[in-house]
Amino acid sequence: MKKLPELLKHNAILSHWSSYPEGSIERAKSIGIELLARYTNLELTEQLWESELNIVAKEQAWKPLGLKSREEFIKAVTGRTETAVRKKITAAAKAREMAAAYPSLTQTEIAKQVGCTQQSVSKATTKTSETDKEVVCPEWIKSRTDQATFRKLSPADQERVRVGGRGSLRGIAIAAGIVKVASVLQQLRKVWAKATESDRRTFLEEVANG
Repeated sequence: MKKLPELLKHNAILSHWSSYPEGSIERAKSIGIELLARYTNLELTEQLWESELNIVAKEQAWKPLGLKSREEFIKAVTGRTETAVRKKITAAAKAREMAAAYPSLTQTEIAKQVGCTQQSVSKATTKTSETDKEVVCPEWIKSRTDQATFRKLSPADQERVRVGGRGSLRGIAIAAGIVKVASVLQQLRKVWAKATESDRRTFLEEVANG
């Protein structure tokens, strides 16, 4: 993961962007962190790049951060222009195609032909399905329950947890639908079932009296 740019740093751990008010700085920064995660693993998740840009455009994430355009937002987050990012996408796609069509070619030979580094070719042609590699949890995830939750997340959300650090797992897991949170009505029913008759009468009287 690329180092978090100053623009996206925050004094608290940010959860999924959808949990923040529209137009807020926290929402914009969280979108930026997600975009950076996509960019960092671009060779592995290029299909997510366009969908992430659609979020940036729809939310106009650059405005709360004092930037002028989507292009300026991309440059501030990734350190590259949108054109440069798209060249990286194209090079990665070509590398995958060549590796599949000509298995005898070395990564160095492929890198020369597509115009990127050998490291990028290696990353672009690495298999990423969960059956191909073990999901390694961050060292700070200690409990088995949290480890199981982390492994159920998508690769992109796992990367967000690694970036967000302690405290980000639950918020991202909730946004992803992995962890279910009881609604207010469900919580009220649970508390009501435990309440005494006296407590129930007092509560109903308070409600009736407004």
